[in-house]
Amino acid sequence: MMRDWLSAQAQARPEGAALIIGDTTLTYRALHEQTATFASRLAAAGVEQGAVVGVLLSNRLEAALAVHAAPRLGVTLALFNTRLTPAELDAQVRAAVCRILVCERDTLLAALALPSAPHVLCVDPVDDPRLTPVDRISGDSAAYCEGAIDLDAPFVMMFTSGTTGTPRGVVLTYGAFFASAMASAYRIGVLPGDRWLCVLPLYHIGGLSILLRSCLYGTAVDLWQRFDAPAITERLKATPITLISLVPTMLYRLLDDAGDAPPNLRLVLLGGAAAPTDLLERALEAGWPIATTYGLTEAASQVATALPDEVRRKPGSVGRPLIFTHVRVTNEQGRDQPPGVYGNILVRGPTLMRGYLGETPLDADAWFATGDIGYLDADGDLWVVQRRSDLIISGGENIYPAEVEQALRQHPAVADVAVVGVPSAEWGQQVGAAIVLRDPSVSVEAILAFSRTRLAGYKQPRVVRIVAELPRTASGKIQREAVINLLKVAG
Repeated sequence: MMRDWLSAQAQARPEGAALIIGDTTLTYRALHEQTATFASRLAAAGVEQGAVVGVLLSNRLEAALAVHAAPRLGVTLALFNTRLTPAELDAQVRAAVCRILVCERDTLLAALALPSAPHVLCVDPVDDPRLTPVDRISGDSAAYCEGAIDLDAPFVMMFTSGTTGTPRGVVLTYGAFFASAMASAYRIGVLPGDRWLCVLPLYHIGGLSILLRSCLYGTAVDLWQRFDAPAITERLKATPITLISLVPTMLYRLLDDAGDAPPNLRLVLLGGAAAPTDLLERALEAGWPIATTYGLTEAASQVATALPDEVRRKPGSVGRPLIFTHVRVTNEQGRDQPPGVYGNILVRGPTLMRGYLGETPLDADAWFATGDIGYLDADGDLWVVQRRSDLIISGGENIYPAEVEQALRQHPAVADVAVVGVPSAEWGQQVGAAIVLRDPSVSVEAILAFSRTRLAGYKQPRVVRIVAELPRTASGKIQREAVINLLKVAG
């Protein structure tokens, strides 16, 4: 057992900055005290040790308080995407066996309408006879000033984004996050004055890991509710932000808005999707310290990370696996592939999940099949091509969407693109592309003529649609099923 991480930091550095939201900075002492009050109110509202507490909150103070309150209450948190449809949310609440759901004004109606009927608590002041706002509940905060952490105990349930299928619940322990934070520190380093800007949702692993790592390190998180390129650019220039985690689309927008790198920024962790070579080249040329990273919800975030010098030498690689984490690339028979040969990426280590909710638990030394395709090069660096389920098989030929996307992005009029397999009676699948244009006067025919100079005939897009923007999840990943549906209509 170990002391909960927030109370330990509150004792070690009580006046150190812990959480910044807008113009408000909470010290570790203040965050600790507010967490004790929040935990006591949840307990007074009926939250019992061993319960599963659902959280349906955007990036705000109370979301952070719920995370830090979990070890003091002895509960497991189920973190839900605030953008879910009512049917999706109800299915996940049922799967998590969640009896209590903490919501905010914007998610209140969805929470109250759930057929599964959890007890709903709202963190905003609302006049509704069906519930009592959390801030009107009295509790004994002194009873929740410290919690004990069992590293083997379940901490959170998170649901995979479901970009290609039904989301599955991932159960992660305290130990998985602890090992992930230590491994990340080994790779990217920690400085006493670090301040990590977090615009990724806390209900996704990228956002949650920032909150937890920073607490373990005793550094600060600058928490943002949504991505706003001009506002974030100004923040990066005006305050000592040293770290930021982004998906490629966010970086494109910051480069358009900010240009050269902010003075205090020491690292940009770029993940969530493959980083196009043109984006990496543009960012590095402008002085942005890009670290490409590959992570999984099932592995408590980072699996491998390439630091800026490595990104310059090998643009497209995600670098070496982190300490504690082992990676294999295998063929269909489960044998290791030689360097440079595509295969299935498998991961093993202490950051792995306990297992999927309702499924057989993973053994401690099990290899987890990520569902991603990639290869290890002769130096042991990992290259991730794409999700295996994204692979297009057309007339018996394997086509990698990332390769087609990379070719199309080289056209100066293409701002963004998603390539998917569209069902075809003749070929099984055909290559489809949804394209966002910088210059709307450029025709589809011109883009296809361009691609014919760079791609073999069987890789050419057969169905193309120009769109204003690509459908994405809250974490910035392409919603490929939505793109397929768009292209079915176009075809």
